[in-house]
Amino acid sequence: MAHSAGPPRGSLVTRLSAHSSRPPLPGFEAKQSYKVKASGAHAIKPRGERKRKKPRGKPKVSQVVGLHMQRREALRSDLLRNLGTDPVNFDVGPADPLKFAVQLPGVRRSDSRRVIGNTERASPTLGTGNLLDLGRSGCRPEKWPSEWRSDELARRTTLRDAPVAAKRRVPPHIQARIYSRRTEGFLHDESRIRKPGSTQYLQDVKSPSDHKPIAQLAHGLSRVLFNPGVHWLQDPRSRVYNFSPWLEAIPKVNDFAFERITGFVRSSQDNDLHTLAKRHNRPFVGSTSSLTGLLSHVYFLVSGDRAVDTSPLSRAFAHEPTTFTPGQRMPTSVILDYNDGVWSIDSDKANEIAEKNVLTWMGTMLEKFLVLPELKFKKLLRSSPESVDDRDSRREAYRYAVSDSFVMRSQLDCVDSRLPGTGIFDIKTRAAVPIRLDILNYEENSGYLIKRLTGGLESFEKEYYDLIRSAFLKYTFQARIGNMDGVLVAYHNTARIFGFQYIPLEEMEARLYGPGDGSRVFDKCLRLLECILKEVVGVYGQQSVRCTFDKRDNVDEMVVFVEPANWVEATEGKPCPITQLEVKVENHLNDAPSRGSTAVASDQPWLIHWAISHSAADEEDIRSNLTQSQNRQLNALHFPAGVKTLSEMVAYWDNIHFGGPIPKPSTGDLSSSSSNAIASEDKTEGDERRALNRSLAFRTAPPQIEYLRSLARQGHDDTVRAEAEEASSGKGKIVWGPADFLRDVVDDDQTRQLECDVSESTVDGGEVGGVSVSMGESCDSTADVGAGDGGVSDVGAISKWLDTAVEIQGSERSVASTDHRMDTNVSNITHRH
Repeated sequence: MAHSAGPPRGSLVTRLSAHSSRPPLPGFEAKQSYKVKASGAHAIKPRGERKRKKPRGKPKVSQVVGLHMQRREALRSDLLRNLGTDPVNFDVGPADPLKFAVQLPGVRRSDSRRVIGNTERASPTLGTGNLLDLGRSGCRPEKWPSEWRSDELARRTTLRDAPVAAKRRVPPHIQARIYSRRTEGFLHDESRIRKPGSTQYLQDVKSPSDHKPIAQLAHGLSRVLFNPGVHWLQDPRSRVYNFSPWLEAIPKVNDFAFERITGFVRSSQDNDLHTLAKRHNRPFVGSTSSLTGLLSHVYFLVSGDRAVDTSPLSRAFAHEPTTFTPGQRMPTSVILDYNDGVWSIDSDKANEIAEKNVLTWMGTMLEKFLVLPELKFKKLLRSSPESVDDRDSRREAYRYAVSDSFVMRSQLDCVDSRLPGTGIFDIKTRAAVPIRLDILNYEENSGYLIKRLTGGLESFEKEYYDLIRSAFLKYTFQARIGNMDGVLVAYHNTARIFGFQYIPLEEMEARLYGPGDGSRVFDKCLRLLECILKEVVGVYGQQSVRCTFDKRDNVDEMVVFVEPANWVEATEGKPCPITQLEVKVENHLNDAPSRGSTAVASDQPWLIHWAISHSAADEEDIRSNLTQSQNRQLNALHFPAGVKTLSEMVAYWDNIHFGGPIPKPSTGDLSSSSSNAIASEDKTEGDERRALNRSLAFRTAPPQIEYLRSLARQGHDDTVRAEAEEASSGKGKIVWGPADFLRDVVDDDQTRQLECDVSESTVDGGEVGGVSVSMGESCDSTADVGAGDGGVSDVGAISKWLDTAVEIQGSERSVASTDHRMDTNVSNITHRH
């Protein structure tokens, strides 16, 4: 093939020289990979005449071994040649060691080579500084000097610097953990943890004392249990009520007589729990209120901080956090009260803060509000005289269950036999987001409205999203302990109820565990908690202890602080001791290591390897760690509207009282404050703030809270406007679905008469005539109906008229903002076909 004339082609250097006036770089030609050829000496052969190089294949094993043996023999020969020994006639017998102990004076001991003439030979000292020994092995180690010498490179320290250098701590990233005790174990998926024929780790035991019957829903609320989704109390578009209008207005908390109902009993004061623990030989007892916090932190550890599933929600929450809320992850403190070989677990929280939380009292009141007919509930108000005959001294209905180490107690709120399983479910009242985030300003925030089903704010979806992150984990553990089917949630703003939703246990666990088995997750967490508590009570022996569980975000261990609960420093003569336990777990699926988030959602065999270690750190460091955990337990409360100074905040705080009649208003003096009784009268504003912050933390409302307050004020104006329009229209209140509602309003005679009217009209094909019912005339008869719904089957022929509209005319509710109650007087009820 002919080539066109042009510059001669050659090596890279030739081409660079031909196109550049500058000479090549010095030394560039010296590289053998670029050989300079004469001009015109290089000719390109056609592609077909070129010789192809054979691909270099992999060397055979025999070739590799042969080359390796050749190199090894060459190195051996070179070594013996440098030592002055014939490689062929090498004798391993004894030789004169002095012959090889000569060392050049100018050679360093770390240098493994020396130069003799023009030949580089190996030094007798090699690279280690050891002399060769030609005894049997050919090498003899050097005799090290016996005396110790100082480190010339060490930093010079004086007597003044010595204590500081001794106290210097090792950096955290290279600090080694030191433990005084370590316990390990495994949690298997084995059938031996369950009794034959059982399907749950917890087993029911009979209560040793008599208790009240389990309550049932009233006011026709039972249909919420069998229809998924949210049920509006009043449809915001048509203004038609789906349930009794009496449920809309929530009575004031101070108007409810809490002393007329059975109060909460702590685990340490429950004699039935202690009796069952002794009878079944169990060391621990507890209730759902004190155990769910501990189980939550154990779940955070086991699941590896698994995120929740918010995929069923709308696009408004597509980019919202899927982690648990800070309140859910807050450290949990409990007291293990020892009594005759049994430790009772009680919540260790400030009673004063709980007593001043309106939601604590409102939850108790609303449970009675939803399960009692109107007349029976009014007997529990302070405006009604107390009757001795209405007192029931029996205990509330509880479920008692035992595990390997526990006797647990769960209160049974409500039951419906038509639900799967036991038919038992829990009643939960959920306050709207401004109430929860700005609790002290609840009166102003009670104007906040839920206007729509979906959306970022003022929607049921927002409340459901917050439930997933802040309450579902607690609800699932309570339902598992009580063997419940689910929870009934009532959404409210402390002044009115917006709607209801029944959430089954399976739905809550799907948002938490995904496709995982919720029963298995609960069993793992409970069994690990039993192992931890056994280690906790073993620290200080048979005495009451206070412990704090803290599993922080993105940390692969849970810390448990343990200290004696009844320690008196003046009596003991030394500070209270404290111990720090560190709990770690490793998850395995099918004997292979796995992430906790994956193990929770898997159905494969799950093994947990746990380890509990007692830290050997100083008590000062452990106390500092506990202080950091306790600081995370403090919630900063916002100043309510109208409060500007700390003195005003103290007066406002002292006037908060929900358990009885409102006490005499406080003057705002810190010396009279219950939380600052030790404060003197001459304290400055700064001293007052420091004294109050020991137990509480207050701050001004940030912009986000101010925005929620503005929505509440706007909602209050909208409510007043809607009530005014409804009153001026003269239409009254229309209620959909009378079947269950009539059970609470109409007495037995009127019900039978209504059934006859319905049956006659059905035969004749005519319309149902109007039935006039007076609320005052029917109150006496409804008192004997009871708290149950009386299913649709109890009403007989009325079940055919579930879609009939009921119009209730009567006096309207006052539009004053201070009046949260609604007195509805039903004058007549008209049924329309």
